[in-house]
Order: sequence, then structure tokens, then C-alpha cells
Amino acid sequence: MDYIVIKAFTDKDDKHHYAVGDRFPYRGFAKKERLEELSTDKNKRGVALIAEKKPEKKERAAVDADEKPIREDRPRRSSRK
Repeated sequence: MDYIVIKAFTDKDDKHHYAVGDRFPYRGFAKKERLEELSTDKNKRGVALIAEKKPEKKERAAVDADEKPIREDRPRRSSRK
């Protein structure tokens, strides 16, 4: 699971500073207990500092065989006349 920083903090274990939006941990793996501590209010600051990163929705990449790809930079035109 990937975690993302939601409140800036400096890690007490390795003194690394995390800004909002950073990946946690910045390298390697964290122990389950440490992840639970930082993702709940059971830490020194009393608020959650990290949250589980949700998978990003992917745009429709596949195109049907009989359909032309849609270009995002210009509006789609109707085939009716």
C-alpha cells in the first residue's frame, strides 16, 4: 500500500522532513505499527499525518475497433447533417 502525507511533519525515527503530498516513507518500507501510528491520532501530534493513497482513475485508453479516437484539444463534432 502507498501512503501520502496529509500534514507536514518531521519523522522522529530518521529526522526526514515530509511536506504535504510527499510519499511515505520516502524510501524503503515502514513497519505496520508505524503506519498505524501516523495514519491515526495515536501519535505525538494527535492527528493523522498520512493517509492511504487511492489509485488514480485511468482515462479510457482503449478505443473500440470501429470508433475513431477522440482528441481532447478540440470539441467533438456530430456526424449528423
